Amino acid sequence: MKVHMVTHWMGYRGPKQPWPRIVRYLRDHLGWSASYKLDPGADVNYILTYSVGMRRYDHPWDVWRGPTACRFEERPAYGLKARLWDEGINTASLRLSEARRHTEWLQQFGPAARVRFFPVERDLFIPVDRPKHERPTIGVVGYCSGMTGRKGQVLVNQLAHYPGAQHWRVKAAGMGWPVKTTEYHYRDLPRFYQSLDVHLCPTLSRDSPTSPYEALACGVPLVIPRGVPLLDELPFTLGVYRYEQGDFDDMFRMLAQCIDELGTYDRQALRDLTVDMTPHNLCFDHERIFAAHFGGLTCTTI
Repeated sequence: MKVHMVTHWMGYRGPKQPWPRIVRYLRDHLGWSASYKLDPGADVNYILTYSVGMRRYDHPWDVWRGPTACRFEERPAYGLKARLWDEGINTASLRLSEARRHTEWLQQFGPAARVRFFPVERDLFIPVDRPKHERPTIGVVGYCSGMTGRKGQVLVNQLAHYPGAQHWRVKAAGMGWPVKTTEYHYRDLPRFYQSLDVHLCPTLSRDSPTSPYEALACGVPLVIPRGVPLLDELPFTLGVYRYEQGDFDDMFRMLAQCIDELGTYDRQALRDLTVDMTPHNLCFDHERIFAAHFGGLTCTTI
């Protein structure tokens, strides 16, 4: 069975998105093809991101009537992404998500399955010993673009100017944050996490962020919002602190508690929370799920 991946993330090799790495893993280990367009010669077209993969077509779900698999996040509120979501959710043959709760919700529209997306290269993201900072260092990660503010830039700006946080240092990796920000190549990104005392995830979206898992692999404690399905699956353990999404006061309280308890958590225990999020499991899940749903899938050995 020929599976073709539709994505526009093929050529970018920086840290902006995990999709180029996901495409490379599936291509190299399962022998799947990939391009920017639907492949009419494929048995299954796999649309990794329904919005970026299909926006080049006026009505993409009318262009291709064959079997399709597609990963869906929460429905966007408006615009082209919302229209593509609405057209795709009832048309796709198989709906994929990385979060159990969201996968269960998708089942109302048809067949759905959970895949361990967003693999962490655990041989690259590792804990290191370093001298203690004079000022506790908090880091955020991501590329902020557009006017939605969904990455939580407002919360970070509040934190940077909050009197109670004046003895803390706040910095960022990526682009567009209202604090000192450095852009890293993916293979250099572990150095950023390894320099942190705390990784803050300020997202206002329910979409799955990857940075908390990269931080955990480096043994860095987290302050994360409740209500993000994938993050809600993390166990309640020392070193993982939760606040009400979008609530600055609650976020600040959890940051203060995390900083007060620095040195009391087990870095290896935090790293172990990522043990299943590997490239091997990404490929294994896809092979298993596509074989079960579409049948007859063959691939190279992982």
